[in-house]
Amino acid sequence: MKSVLQSLIVAAAFAAAPFCGASAHEQAVAFTELVIKASGAETDCSVEGCRIEVAHRLAIHDAESTLMNVLGARADLYGDRAAQTKLEAYVAGRFSLTDPATSKPVDLTLLGGEVERGFYWVYLEGEIPAETAELDVSNTVMMDAIPNQTNRVNIRRDGETRTLVFRGASRPKSYRIR
Repeated sequence: MKSVLQSLIVAAAFAAAPFCGASAHEQAVAFTELVIKASGAETDCSVEGCRIEVAHRLAIHDAESTLMNVLGARADLYGDRAAQTKLEAYVAGRFSLTDPATSKPVDLTLLGGEVERGFYWVYLEGEIPAETAELDVSNTVMMDAIPNQTNRVNIRRDGETRTLVFRGASRPKSYRIR
């Protein structure tokens, strides 16, 4: 009887192991904060345009998994500058802002990234032309590596926040500037 009970306990532990490993492995949620500020002394973006600051926050483990699975790259984000550079370029290539009226992309400059408390942060910035009234936002970061990936984009402007959520094959989402 004792050996049957031990066998059941061991079998239950092995059966639960993949589930526990999967839930501990991938967070499957990334956060992006977009801050829009009027350029110059004006508070209205229609006069001089707007400055945009973008900060992506990715769980280190998910980001390293993405590096290995999608880019086939070494995945030590804590100590390998080459891996960090590859991840930063990957993130910059899977996040975009477009003016739907002209189909022109907003040029974003990759500033770099950093490790902070279990997360990898990637920073971008750019200018939104004064004539742009609306943006199409696209965020497919890690969606090619993690099937159930969700990307949340919080857009902050003038003390207000709007959240856009991207899952699976999400199409670009619109944000009205004015």
